[in-house]
Amino acid sequence: MTASSECDMGKDKIRHLIFMGRRWRYKPSKDMKPHGFRFTTLSAGVVIAGKNYPSAQDKTRAIGWNNEWDQIRCGETTSRPRWPTGSVGEAYDRALRLRAATRVTKGQRQTKDQESRDDWLRAWKWLEPVFGDVDPATIETEHFLRLEPVSGLAKGLIPKIETAVSTTERHRVIKVWRALWVLMEAMGYTHGKKDPSLAIANSTAPPRQAVWTEGEVVRLCKRAWRMGYKGLAACMATAWDSQLSPIDLRSLTTGQRTDDLQGAIFALARAKTNRAAAGSLGKRATHLLDGYIASLPFELMPNAPIFRTRGSATTTKGGKPQQPAPYTKNKLGFDFRVVRTAEFGLVETRQLADMRRSGTVEATAGGASAQAISTKMANTLATSTRLQQTYNPVNVVTVRDVDSHRREGRAKLRKNKPGRKV
Repeated sequence: MTASSECDMGKDKIRHLIFMGRRWRYKPSKDMKPHGFRFTTLSAGVVIAGKNYPSAQDKTRAIGWNNEWDQIRCGETTSRPRWPTGSVGEAYDRALRLRAATRVTKGQRQTKDQESRDDWLRAWKWLEPVFGDVDPATIETEHFLRLEPVSGLAKGLIPKIETAVSTTERHRVIKVWRALWVLMEAMGYTHGKKDPSLAIANSTAPPRQAVWTEGEVVRLCKRAWRMGYKGLAACMATAWDSQLSPIDLRSLTTGQRTDDLQGAIFALARAKTNRAAAGSLGKRATHLLDGYIASLPFELMPNAPIFRTRGSATTTKGGKPQQPAPYTKNKLGFDFRVVRTAEFGLVETRQLADMRRSGTVEATAGGASAQAISTKMANTLATSTRLQQTYNPVNVVTVRDVDSHRREGRAKLRKNKPGRKV
């Protein structure tokens, strides 16, 4: 490059084009973002006399985006496409619309809790910065994993996710990417190219093995009740007997409840899969649940969540104390950690969700079949929008049979209790 070229490049200052983190990046203003302009990472550019300059391609792209914004500001056009034609981002948006249409045809509706746990939305936070405006046909395996020759370190999307979060998160993201690639292939975005991520094994992380014992859960419930966390105490007792996940527990209402001779039964659809489930409780958990409901300073409506926080002594504008609010995901986890630490100390890391696994350990030790346990945990039943008609006597009997096997297994586990806590 000549001296004159160097001089010209130094004088060429392009709006919103910045050098940050050893890369040139396009940083739109807050007014530009509602119109589809996004923070975009470009190339490393070129180095001349120790100074960093954007490449010709980076400059062209930035100038093009600025021209589009100028047209919008001047009223010549109202908006710009969210993604370039033929890009991964465009295919992703089409895939989301297709998934939504599929749910509508099945009569399903995605709740806020389901949306917050949607693997596609979660994975896109990692995929968008790397592949959002990229042509799928230009993506190579090295974008996911490569060895940097100078440092000898692994680079790419996979090491980035594993370092920032976990191997479980990496497995989820790559799983969604491969499902997205299948759709992109069907919609003609890949031009016959095979998924480049298939050259890398997407192994799963080791599953959790932590379990609770009945005695430990009883101690937690008593501790929570004495500390004023009555809603949490009832929630833990319900979790232990019903083997429902925390997200399902938080949505339980009195309108879903019926009773038989052995205790309460909740008829619901699991939040994650929308499959029909029956959450059965024994007499002791039912008694604790009834005591908690009776202790509430107000009457629960049939469609109102049962389990609530301790409330607050502070007053509202009307001069009344703040009422206990329904448990949220974060609040339930926080209160559980408070009670767990008070009972078992800071070294304890087991979670409320581990009680679901603990029930399976008991039932298996008592001789329950895998099919019966699956029925109890609602992971093989067909989806139904009319839940009350789904729970026929056969299903309830199967669920109660698993409860019986759990009691038998619990007795066996007590007799063969190891020297250290499981």
